[in-house]
Amino acid sequence: MMDAVQVAGQAAMQGLLNCYIRETGAGEWLKSGRDGASEELQLLLPGQQIEVRAAAGYRSPTGRHLFHSFRYRAGGSQSGTADDAWVEADYMTLAALLYKELAPGGSAAAVHREELMLRTIQSCQNVAAFIEARGGDREELYGEAFDFIQAEQSLLFGHLIHPTPKSRQGIEGPARMEYSPEMKGSFQLHLFRAHASIVKEDSALPQTATELVKEHYRRDPEADPAFVAAYCGHDDWSLLPVHPLQAAWLLKQPHVQAWLAEGVLQNLGPAGSGWQATSSLRTVYHPDADYMIKGSIPVKVTNSLRVNLTKELDRGVEVSRLLRAGLGELKERFPRFRIIGDPAYLTLKRPGFEESGFELVLRDNPFRGSRAQGVTLIAGLGQDPLPGSASRIGVLIRSIAEREGRTTAEVSLDWFRRYMNVSLRPMLWLYMTWGIALEAHQQNSVVQLEEGYPARFYYRDNQGYYFCRSTAHLLERELPGAGEKSQTVCDDAVADERLRYYLFYNHLFGLINGFGTAGLIDERLLLAELRTALERFKPFDREPSGLLDSLLHEPVLPCKANLLTRLHDMDELAGAMETQSVYVPIDNPLVKEVRLYDGSCVSAEASGDREDDRLPSGVAGA
Repeated sequence: MMDAVQVAGQAAMQGLLNCYIRETGAGEWLKSGRDGASEELQLLLPGQQIEVRAAAGYRSPTGRHLFHSFRYRAGGSQSGTADDAWVEADYMTLAALLYKELAPGGSAAAVHREELMLRTIQSCQNVAAFIEARGGDREELYGEAFDFIQAEQSLLFGHLIHPTPKSRQGIEGPARMEYSPEMKGSFQLHLFRAHASIVKEDSALPQTATELVKEHYRRDPEADPAFVAAYCGHDDWSLLPVHPLQAAWLLKQPHVQAWLAEGVLQNLGPAGSGWQATSSLRTVYHPDADYMIKGSIPVKVTNSLRVNLTKELDRGVEVSRLLRAGLGELKERFPRFRIIGDPAYLTLKRPGFEESGFELVLRDNPFRGSRAQGVTLIAGLGQDPLPGSASRIGVLIRSIAEREGRTTAEVSLDWFRRYMNVSLRPMLWLYMTWGIALEAHQQNSVVQLEEGYPARFYYRDNQGYYFCRSTAHLLERELPGAGEKSQTVCDDAVADERLRYYLFYNHLFGLINGFGTAGLIDERLLLAELRTALERFKPFDREPSGLLDSLLHEPVLPCKANLLTRLHDMDELAGAMETQSVYVPIDNPLVKEVRLYDGSCVSAEASGDREDDRLPSGVAGA
């Protein structure tokens, strides 16, 4: 019988330890076991005279290791303490030791230790609850057959290199069951009706956001006909569907109460069909709706309070307009790559404030009906499985290998090459040609599989765009004022840093780690393949970007530090673009881990790779 609390605690300790050694550079690897074939990590905490040891079940070239058997003792390795003085660690003890070492009493960060500890406990408790609820859903969590929303609901552990991956301050008690994607809840949205005098909206489509929302409820088979007749006609009023958690918060706000009293705002309550939370929690999905709805919620998830900002609303519409202008060539050159649009928004104008709390985005929903089959966010492929199961990527690759009579290493290499064709290649082309960096971390990156292989790639997120200052004039030519209201233009060095972290360290290195932890292939083979793909882009590099040079030649690079960002209580959505989070130098596995192979492990012929598929389409004559 699986102990959900124990499994959650082990996952929490593994995440904490990986964060700590990655962000501090501390820790030493020791041989262990009678034959010296095993390894364990020794971590000294000199500020407290504590030694921590963790046995490694898997040591990763990309830096996310699998640990078990956590223990600690006082005095450190020089104390002469006997082996029986070791104490088995639990996640709260380990967290307290690591946080105190990073932020000793009197330091600036020490004031945030209690808050971080609270979030760590809450995150672990949530994971345990999710495991308890979903322990019997193994096929749905990791099987070959799945659809978009099943994959969105499969992330029981969350971000694998984060100290508080499932902390959600603002969702307590029964609400956790109803509004958490992991719990498979479904709920109606709360409707408000606002007079045009206080409405602010924009749309890159022929219809306004108001028209699109009303059209949805007119077509909703579960919407009360009386409701549709009264509120969904062509008049001077807008409907605003709001997440129930946000609606409860809004109804307590003085400015909302004033609007209600004045009669320019009406509280209509829940209406229509049920929606389901996607992995982002605040973006909700209905399989038959033309649009997903992304709203604000009064909840702190991982590092940030999840609220829509005005600049992000403008950013989504702006990118949609660019994609309908000169950037339309992206679709022509890379027909299997899509940016999911956020083409319309709707909110209310609150005098003297940028936001009112009603900000909602209409996001394109390409995953309707049969088009939802085989669609998964990348985080769902390599997510660590529950004990006794294999990860989804492990299940898929082994199934393909058996079907095709090949090794898992051969299939993994072939799969990864195909994946780079539909994801990395178009994103690098977009960056080199237009200077647009996408915040393509694993949760923002969605792939559709056919017969187990990558067929199409989708990027989503109206927050995650960076326009390089050196190429801003190109975008200005296509769309005057691009980047101004959305506050998207930044120095090339900042765009390099963000693309390097989100697309490479978080996304591609994380995906490679998923192959490695599943025992499918040596990670270094996939790193070597990624390095080759980057080298092929060098002739099309542009100044002043240093992205390619840094990835190919720098042994150490700045990388986002989730533990330190959380320890300093930084909200990544609230600060200036340049200072939203902590970045620290860590090893670059493309330089430090890639080594030459003699080709005996995986043959190029067996992989089915085509030379022209690995060149920048439309740039190198592919």
